[in-house]
Amino acid sequence: MPGQRTSSEVPEPQVAFAADLRELRRRTFRKPTEEALARRMECGRSTVSAILNGRRFPNWEHTAAFVEACGDDPSRWRERWLRASRQIEEASKGLRSPLQQLPLIGGGPESQGDALLAAHWYRDNREFYEAATARACQARSEIRVTYTRRYPPTQYTTRASAEYFRTILDWASEDSEDERSVRRIIGIPERDGHPDSDMFAWARQHHEDSKHILNYEAGVLRWTAAADGLNMALIDDSVVFLAFSGGPRQRLNGLSVEDPTFMSYFASYFDQLWAALQPLGTYLSEVRDAPDRPV
Repeated sequence: MPGQRTSSEVPEPQVAFAADLRELRRRTFRKPTEEALARRMECGRSTVSAILNGRRFPNWEHTAAFVEACGDDPSRWRERWLRASRQIEEASKGLRSPLQQLPLIGGGPESQGDALLAAHWYRDNREFYEAATARACQARSEIRVTYTRRYPPTQYTTRASAEYFRTILDWASEDSEDERSVRRIIGIPERDGHPDSDMFAWARQHHEDSKHILNYEAGVLRWTAAADGLNMALIDDSVVFLAFSGGPRQRLNGLSVEDPTFMSYFASYFDQLWAALQPLGTYLSEVRDAPDRPV
């Protein structure tokens, strides 16, 4: 029943509805705290947390108050809530839900069988970078990002991608009492030991633009593959953005997932890469002369 605590096996529609609520909250200009939401919903903070984490499906009154607190019209969410409620009821009766989820092969150390994750899919460059920018603005303490592509960021045309790169540096340099940290892995394409001239020039300018920011570090991955790498943004300990580029230069789409176990895998991979990298400044001092032309 809606509003009741769930069993240990959470229905897929409940997980998806919680993800929709988190996305709505994330896109709110002034993100309401759980305490503020609890006051508007006339419930305890633990209830708000359980709803956002997918452990509890909210009744309509709580849903309407939540949506309104996030600046949206509750009437736009009524049908979505009813559909999720029906799907949860069908799942409780053993009926198969048509909702598709992202499977995580193997699951975590305490999982039994396959885990199910709610993913947000982004169709193009603009959608992906707009979502990543919005989430970066709300970061509390740590952002870890990679950029391993054949072309520098200045050769992509969408405003959303340019805004994303500005936002990361602005967030790192913002005067805040928080202990902030940004680490960026930059993959610089190489052929026969020579860096691509365009990427090298961008990296040199990027170092000049960022070397004064105490909360920002960049390391260099010498990239020898003739293709883009899988790029990611890890924000705090909560959300992973994964970007996939295509053949055309401007082609990019991706997804984001909020799950602690999913995050831990990518965080471990990032830290493994980071430990083996040269700082950007050291790399630039060693590669004194960039090639005169792309190689």
